[in-house]
Amino acid sequence: VVGALHKNLRSVIQKHKVAIIQGQARLLSPAEVDVDGRRLKAKSVVLATGSKPMVLPGLEPDGVRILTSDHCLEMTEAPRSVAVIGAGSVGLEFASFYLDVGAEVTVIELLPRLLPLEDADLGRGIEKLLAARGAAVLTSARVRPEATRTFDNVVELAVEHGGGEKTVRAEKVLVATGRDGLTEGLGLESTNVRVEKGYVQVDDRYRTGEPNVFAVGDLIGGLQLAHVAAAEGYLAAEAAAGRDVQPLDYSRVPRVTYTRPHVAAVGLTEEQARERGGNVKTRRFSYRNNAMALIQDETEGFVKLVYDADSGDVLGVHILGQQAGELIAEAALARFLNASAWEMGTNIHPHPSLSEVLGEAAQLSAGISIYW
Repeated sequence: VVGALHKNLRSVIQKHKVAIIQGQARLLSPAEVDVDGRRLKAKSVVLATGSKPMVLPGLEPDGVRILTSDHCLEMTEAPRSVAVIGAGSVGLEFASFYLDVGAEVTVIELLPRLLPLEDADLGRGIEKLLAARGAAVLTSARVRPEATRTFDNVVELAVEHGGGEKTVRAEKVLVATGRDGLTEGLGLESTNVRVEKGYVQVDDRYRTGEPNVFAVGDLIGGLQLAHVAAAEGYLAAEAAAGRDVQPLDYSRVPRVTYTRPHVAAVGLTEEQARERGGNVKTRRFSYRNNAMALIQDETEGFVKLVYDADSGDVLGVHILGQQAGELIAEAALARFLNASAWEMGTNIHPHPSLSEVLGEAAQLSAGISIYW
């Protein structure tokens, strides 16, 4: 799959007569790049080097027992047991995958719920579903790296949880506590490009401290998602070409965690909306009341709409359930068009289809549902 996508993308680049030069690149100045001894001059430079897994001090990865997500992608055999430290998207995606291949999985999260950056109902919902599949979930839990012991076939983690300490044993430990920008070796010290807390600093047009040097993607932090990096890259290219560009509205970016089932969201969480003030209301519609979900016998999940009851504006859409990663596109378009719950609800959805869960949730929010 990756090979096919890479081949297609490479052919598109070559079709547009873009030269591809492979090698280690380093800025010599804001307008000159060294690639393995070859010097290239440019009017503009875009930095898009991506990120690397953060290291938890005291639990440095060895690629054998203590792993990062990069190591996991290189594994050829399923482990018997895995402890996942960190319950963001990366940690939960791997936890879900390892459950699917028969591993015993323990998820350890420092904060009170899984997916702590998403709506609380999503975090509670996916915790319930992962536990039903056999995962052990420890929230408000802190790993003590200094007390970790590694043996030939097992790692013993000391975990503070529930007012005491417990030992978690696993064949492999995945540390999924975030990612840092890849800034080393880029020659940034010869420029006015500023790095703070591991990320290159940019303005809303992705310019760095050098007017002709831009940076996008994981390198600048924020929403570290492939589709976000692509959108940022497009805007940076437009800005570098001298065109007027509108800043990206990150509140309209869909976010998907590819667990089984998916977790997806766009816009504000209920907590964020209430912090901003206004007459904030929420409504939920269950997959259990959807014909296609019943046909496919995949009825776990819900759609939650966060909306302003005075204006009817949709502030956020949160989905837990099968194909949520596909359904969220409609919600993202609604946010892009500043649609109201009434507009979403009166849009006709095919029957039977999973998309009806969005329509029903919107109708509930607008007060026009037969389920009212």
